Amino acid sequence: MNNKEKVLAFISFSIACFLTVLDGTIVNVSLPSMAKYFGTDVIGISWVSTAYLIPFSALILNFSKIADIYGRKKLFIIGLIVFGIASICCGVSISLPMMIICRILQGIGAAILTPLAIPLAIEIYGFEGMAKLSIVLGMIISLAAASGPVIGGILNEVFGFRAIFYVNIPFILIALILGIKYARECYDKTIEKKIDVIGSFILTYGLCALTFLLIKGNDYGWSSNIIMLLIITSLISIVIFLVYESKIKNPMIDFKLFKTRSFTSSIILISVIFFAFMPIAYLMNFYLENQLGYTVLKSGLILGIISAVAFVMSPMFGLISKKTSIRVTSFLGIIFVALGDFIFFFLNSGNSMQIIYSSFVIVGLGVGATAPLYQSAFEEISLDKNGNASGILNSLRQLTACIAIALTATLSNHYTTVAIDNTKIQIINKVNDNKVLQQQLKDIIISDIKTSKNNSGSGFSKEIVHSLMQKKEKIVLATVPVNEKTAVTRKFALQEKEIYNIAHESTIIKNTESNKVYSKCFLIIGIISSFGLLAAPFNTKKKNDKTDLKVVI
Repeated sequence: MNNKEKVLAFISFSIACFLTVLDGTIVNVSLPSMAKYFGTDVIGISWVSTAYLIPFSALILNFSKIADIYGRKKLFIIGLIVFGIASICCGVSISLPMMIICRILQGIGAAILTPLAIPLAIEIYGFEGMAKLSIVLGMIISLAAASGPVIGGILNEVFGFRAIFYVNIPFILIALILGIKYARECYDKTIEKKIDVIGSFILTYGLCALTFLLIKGNDYGWSSNIIMLLIITSLISIVIFLVYESKIKNPMIDFKLFKTRSFTSSIILISVIFFAFMPIAYLMNFYLENQLGYTVLKSGLILGIISAVAFVMSPMFGLISKKTSIRVTSFLGIIFVALGDFIFFFLNSGNSMQIIYSSFVIVGLGVGATAPLYQSAFEEISLDKNGNASGILNSLRQLTACIAIALTATLSNHYTTVAIDNTKIQIINKVNDNKVLQQQLKDIIISDIKTSKNNSGSGFSKEIVHSLMQKKEKIVLATVPVNEKTAVTRKFALQEKEIYNIAHESTIIKNTESNKVYSKCFLIIGIISSFGLLAAPFNTKKKNDKTDLKVVI
């Protein structure tokens, strides 16, 4: 193959890689529009995301093994066709059940495509070109993960939610034409041409159950019967799978791969970086739109800072890795994403945008640092085994993202409940301590606060307060002499003004407590992410492996 043909083939792989990662996050900003169109609630519309993530996360390893046996190019072409047809079906969906079924199909297509980009690229360029292509693929994956809200926001705002599915079609067609013409077929020649049906079934159930409970655990309740059942059965399935696979001749996962330190440490580091990043992509949408009142498009563009920084800095981290060592890049990647999470600890209403911009730039640096980690993950893996290795990497990364979102959702719900309680207590104390308001009026306000289901301060809107005061004033005026009416009117006006003052203080309290929710969530995510530093020192090659690798090739 000449260089032009190699580039065209690589474009096909890059398109597939970008779209499969992108479609995991691009729909999130359009969910409110979809919910309105399909006439469903938040729980119902969340299945649009869940239906994609479950097959995507659970089937990556299965399809990477099938591709190793029957041909990676064949599976790649099939995956493009499945993903493309599913995208069209999602775009024309007229009901929520139809959309969910089509998203499941799209998730299956993504599971086929995701583990194949790296091994197909290595087959064309060889290990000599792996340094450059791994950095480019790392950039593409990082860019796709971070740019979902941006692209989704623009398409949803300008064309409507269906555009986020239709936009895939021209790119799929380009990838399909280039893939058919220029991709090179390759297999794992060291394994038997036989599918491990038992292992495949056990693993599929275990990962499906695990992904489902991670995504839906917060909705159903972590102590509910269905979630407890899924926790038990998924863990049992995974343990049985590991024991079974360790005893058979041709396992789905080549466990010897984990003996390669650079591979094991690299996939752990990539997963930890995505663990630290995903909560930002998940939570900050809510903060920018709900707390600051930004539009979907503006929120998406702000979140795009991460992808822009990652895209620009990925080549720089490749140079840093080359000039120093991959361990330096590994340390920097974890430090940046953890620091980006820790910065939110200082979030308040006065500095919110400064904190957000600072965090997004720093996290973008960390996400950009993953690019050379894709190189270190594969440079000691033989050509035959890089398909299985890619399946392991992508499956672990996807599951880690699900774990991060599940943990963030659980933490945010818990701390939101705490924030609501604290907000109510502080506002009630403000009302009780007030010297101007009459006790009867205090009782009405406190009763309204106690029965409200959130900390929005809805009981303090100007319209409600004004209406309440007018009714009370009318009742009192009807019972007092004419010469006292002016004094009564003045007294009620003073009390109404005082309530407005309390309402203003309540808004400050509410915002302060809301900011604490985000601060606490990101503090915990940052602490957990920091443990990724333990894997960084192990990300190094064996000195004598270059010779062995050339022999294998």
